[in-house]
Amino acid sequence: MKSIEISARTVAEAVELALAQLGKDRDEVAIEVLESGEAGDEALVRVSVVDEEEVVTPPAVAATSEEVVAISRRILEELLERLDIHAYVTAVTAQVPGQKGDLEETITLHIEGADEEAMGLLIGRRGETLRSLQFLLNLLISRRTQKWPQVVVDVGNYRQRRQESLESLARRMAERVRQSGRSIMLEPMAAYERRIVHLALRSDSTVYTESTGEGDNRKIVIFPAAKS
Repeated sequence: MKSIEISARTVAEAVELALAQLGKDRDEVAIEVLESGEAGDEALVRVSVVDEEEVVTPPAVAATSEEVVAISRRILEELLERLDIHAYVTAVTAQVPGQKGDLEETITLHIEGADEEAMGLLIGRRGETLRSLQFLLNLLISRRTQKWPQVVVDVGNYRQRRQESLESLARRMAERVRQSGRSIMLEPMAAYERRIVHLALRSDSTVYTESTGEGDNRKIVIFPAAKS
């Protein structure tokens, strides 16, 4: 079995680098998190290419939506227990607009009941730890359900507050673009944050948005729409 070990700032970044180097997709590899990247250290993962004959036979039928919810809650609760964080998990399933306008089912797991110190630990700087936890959770779920789920993890409504803040920022910057007639480049954002901005301005015919840059430096640019 061919495998490599890659370190990066977060688990998600290390996995993406390893996949790019191996030229494989997530369903063609086994991923082991050696170091989670907490306390300022870099994350370290071992990514191994799995041959078909090495794969454990999966269940004949993919998990239903209800089963995915139950599996997701159980795995997250186990992770919290291993972190010695006393909290409980509630699940909310919703249909949200996808990037192509179609509806996608998203499962949001709310971590509740934790003290402020634990909440801060789970969220991390600018939500980085929360994003890594979410990626790891989806990875573990995918191994049991035969598909990459759309599971979002939230702590103390952090993501909801962040979404409202980004939507407000998007509208303010769009107004500035309309008044000045000039494009505006926003600060670097994670992929899910850029998606919030794109969706917030998608129905605004006076501006349009594009992403530019690479990796952690990827940003959104808001442009004035061409006048007809």
